[in-house]
Amino acid sequence: MKGAPPTRHGQISDMQVIINCVDQRGREMDERWGIGRLPMLVPIEWAERFHAQHKLFNAAVWEFNLKLVRQHGEAMLRAYDKLDQLAREAKGEPLPVDQWEFETEQGLVILVRDLRDTGRAQRHGRSAQVWALDEIANVIRCHPILAAAKDAFPGAQVVSVRPNKTTLQELDDELSDIPF
Repeated sequence: MKGAPPTRHGQISDMQVIINCVDQRGREMDERWGIGRLPMLVPIEWAERFHAQHKLFNAAVWEFNLKLVRQHGEAMLRAYDKLDQLAREAKGEPLPVDQWEFETEQGLVILVRDLRDTGRAQRHGRSAQVWALDEIANVIRCHPILAAAKDAFPGAQVVSVRPNKTTLQELDDELSDIPF
């Protein structure tokens, strides 16, 4: 109906689109510069402005205020673009093409290199673990059920891994049954 106020469902949908746009731009910057690293590459006053804008955006989301989410979402996109521009002008080094990063739910940054040459991983002053692809392959080899699940369900993603309680119990024995 023309001129009708937006429904709550419509507001949720509109807000989700804005949040997704801001999140996507943040992921693009993390992929280019490293997780959480972009504000470290620019003058401190711009980093402070970025963090202040990020707080305003998050507050608008928590308040469930579509007008403010839109206003601060647009400002966040401009802020990411400005920091990206400043980092490029300062000749900041983007991530090497042979290094990938992700962040755990606990906030730990994991750097992945394609070779065992993990000493060349660029932490850029951040606390991070460094893994080589062959180390990840060793973890998969030690847990063949993961590979079997990927074979059984092509395209499936491993989203959680829990230890087998039976295996943990078997490991907690006294070794009394081993003859010496």
